[in-house]
Amino acid sequence: GKFLPWVMRIAHNLTIDYFRSNKRMPTVSETVGYNEEYNIFDFIGISDECSETKIIKSQIENDLRNLVTQLPEDQREVLELRIFKELSFKEIAEETDVSINTALGRMRYAIINLRKVIYNNNIILTVD
Repeated sequence: GKFLPWVMRIAHNLTIDYFRSNKRMPTVSETVGYNEEYNIFDFIGISDECSETKIIKSQIENDLRNLVTQLPEDQREVLELRIFKELSFKEIAEETDVSINTALGRMRYAIINLRKVIYNNNIILTVD
């Protein structure tokens, strides 16, 4: 009775993993060839940012790095490994010698703490 839900959960998780990995790195299939409906600009973004936007994004990145330094050591470590080194939670758990659930919890608390600091200090981290 419990086998089918277990298999369905595995299939569900594998599907989510597949779409997450494709979302991060869009791929262009070579089998499309010279199809007229194919447009390379659908897959790449045209970055035509002005100098002001680049400066603002740089300042936002610096502000975020400063906020991250205010986190407790264990939360900061997990956040840096996940965001800046792009490690999976499994890899983070192995590197920090904690369980995956502990790594997930630390990431959750890091985000919660960052949101509190941003809200309490009225920090704006967006480009309008």
